Formats: sequence, C-alpha cells, structure tokens
Amino acid sequence: MPAFSLNRLRASDFRVMAVYWLLAGPLIGYGYVVQYGWRVGLPTILYTIVLDTAAVYVLVFVILRQLISGRHLLGGLLAFFAFFVGSGLLYFFGYNALLNNEFGHFSFLRMIWAVMQHGRSYGVLGVLMLGKSYFDAQHRLLRVQKAQAESELKTLRAQIDPHFLFNNLNILYALIQQDREEASHFLSCFSSLYRYLIRHRDVDLVPLEEELRFADEYIYLLRHRFGQAYDFQTTLHAPQAELHTRLVVPGTLQVLIENVIKHNRGGDDVPLLVTLDVHPAALTVRNRVAPKRTAVDSTGTGLRNLRERYRLLADEELQVQRDEFFTVTAPLLPAQPAALIAS
Repeated sequence: MPAFSLNRLRASDFRVMAVYWLLAGPLIGYGYVVQYGWRVGLPTILYTIVLDTAAVYVLVFVILRQLISGRHLLGGLLAFFAFFVGSGLLYFFGYNALLNNEFGHFSFLRMIWAVMQHGRSYGVLGVLMLGKSYFDAQHRLLRVQKAQAESELKTLRAQIDPHFLFNNLNILYALIQQDREEASHFLSCFSSLYRYLIRHRDVDLVPLEEELRFADEYIYLLRHRFGQAYDFQTTLHAPQAELHTRLVVPGTLQVLIENVIKHNRGGDDVPLLVTLDVHPAALTVRNRVAPKRTAVDSTGTGLRNLRERYRLLADEELQVQRDEFFTVTAPLLPAQPAALIAS
C-alpha cells in the first residue's frame, strides 16, 4: 500500500498541540515569570512553545516517519543525529541569550546537557503526538480496509451480476450468428475485462495505462449494448510515456462511466457526449447532465466509495462538480516501485 503523506499536519494535530500548550504553557511560564519577571519570562515561554513545537514536528512527523518507512534509512539516521545537535544548540544558545543575556561558554559536555534538557522540555508533547500519530494510522488503516472490503464486494457483485452477463452473452450470441470475427473480438474484450477485475481486486493502485486499456474494452462492450447513444471521447493531454508512471485506484473509470450511463439518457439521434481527459496530474470525466425520464434508485455508494479510497490511500480528494455538466476529476498519483503492479 502506498505511503501516506509523511509530514502533513492535520486539523486534529493542531488542536491537540493547542490544548497541550493551553494547559502546559501557564505552568511552565509561571516559573519563568516568578524567577525572571514578565519582561524575561514572557519571551522565554514563547520561545519554548515555538522551539518545542518545531522540535516535535521535525522529530515525529518527518524523521521518525521517514525511518519507519525504510525508504531512506541512512538519510533518516543522519537527520536524526542532526536534529539532536541542532535542537541542542538552539536550546543552549537561545535560553542563555534570553535568561542570562549572553550566549554562554560552549563545550561538548554543555552540548550533551542541552540535548538532554531539551528532550525533557518537549518530551511530553512528543510522546503525546507520537501516540496520536499511531492512533491515527491505525484508524486510517481500518478505514482503508473497510473501504477496500466494500469495493471488493461491489466488484464481485459486478462480476456475477446476472443482468450484465445476460446482456453481454445475448450480444455475443447475436454476433456469432452475424459476424464471427466481431464475435471473437467481443469475447476477447469481455474476458479481458473480467481478468482485469479479478487480477486487481486486492490491489490499491494500478498504472493509468492499464486502467485506460480496461476503459477502452469496457466502452467497446457498452457500444454494442447501447449503440450510438453515448459518445465516449478520450483525449490525452499528457505524454504517452507518463501513462505507466501515473497511478489510479483500479476501477476508477468503470465507476465513473457506470455513473454516467446510470443517471443520464442518450439517443442515437443526439448522442450524449462523455469526455475522458487525461492530464499530467489528473483524470477528468465530464458529461452534460441529461437525467433519465424515469427516476433512478441510487444510493451513491460507488462514487462515495471511490472518493473515500482516494482520500484514505493517497490523501487526495476526488473533485466533483455539478452544474450544466457533471464533472469528476480523479488525481493521478506518482508511481512508486512498490506500488506498481506487474502486468
């Protein structure tokens, strides 16, 4: 599974830090004010808040997560060492300047002392944020598993949907009677579509190139079923080479195309134009809103599930806009070696 954003603070993180400093700030500041007075105590507590918060952010949200990910182990260890040295220097010189109005006499032992003292200073907040980070990760993992399980169930239902099978088998039977060569091509696309769904049902992300190939086969089947009622046009605004280095949630185009067919009517005389635009960073599906005359019973599960999977797997949002046109934009994610799926 792809890594989540490693250094993005969430609103809940800010709230936890704010509550911590609302409780701890007055307690810490009281000692400084009693000993040094307001003119020295107030800047010192502000310096403590800024320095400790920055230290916790760098340690918990950048360095430790980088070490845990294992992608840059040596760089993470070096950053870990640099953090302790840098934070110790800021603690030593900063507090000497604020409290003693001097930079102090620096030595290796004083440096070690400063590192230890600063560790005590931000330790509680660090443990608090580390615990929250772990809790958030577990919560997000459970939500990903739930969303993926729901998606797998939906995919399995689609695989055995009797209406889908019945319609396509009827089309295949008719083609066999009329055009055996076209029937052979139809059967090849039909089986390829099912292989794609089965092969990627346990996968989080797939190369865009594979998803577009799947969409072509899916649209081919739809054209045999609906004729010219829907006009699908795909336009590439990104280099061909990037199609294999960009990732999407598998089945993205199936969900978006199904959504168009389900809610909008088309006609042979006036086909409903559905555009698929591939940009370097996003994939957009757009159609004019043409509601069917008979109301469609829909819970919106497919689109909602897809939105949730993008948000949980990649910390990206599916953009939906409805006015005269219905437009859905899915982000394209950069490929990572562990995330690429072997064809």
